[in-house]
Amino acid sequence: MWSTSRWRQGDPLAALELPNVTNIRDLRDEVSRRTGREVVLQAREQVPSVCGACAVLESVIYVFYDPRTSLLHQDAIIAHEIMHLLLGHYKTRPLSALAPSFITTVDLAAVQIMLGRTKYDEAEERDAELLASLLQRRIIDRWLRSDESSGDEVQDRVARTLLRRREARP
Repeated sequence: MWSTSRWRQGDPLAALELPNVTNIRDLRDEVSRRTGREVVLQAREQVPSVCGACAVLESVIYVFYDPRTSLLHQDAIIAHEIMHLLLGHYKTRPLSALAPSFITTVDLAAVQIMLGRTKYDEAEERDAELLASLLQRRIIDRWLRSDESSGDEVQDRVARTLLRRREARP
């Protein structure tokens, strides 16, 4: 299993051997391949103390994120949940008490695991958050160097401005 001790051993993301993408949402196919389940990203308003969650069913994994937050924050939530999946945390977690607030169209008996993101005191939460942050930084760096639009004109202008300033530094 992955642990924070890898942080001191160079690139902690290297062992995950992830494909190069310019958007976290583009990792759905890779996560599906590795877990053997379709990954569905689903916008769902969250309860106040929760940013995101994963529900693992027999053939589908739902990654929930709050649509009321910025696209950047949504991507950070999705990255965090994807890291839980890539690190295999879903294999050992019990069904969360949060499940009824997310799963309204599926029989709760069919939900095998429910990961809820409410705090960071557990090692799995810290690992998922660390790797998600590093992955998001890598993705943003790739995106900044590509010609691809984020879909948000203001975000694209700000990013181009910041990149010019960054490249102008000695």
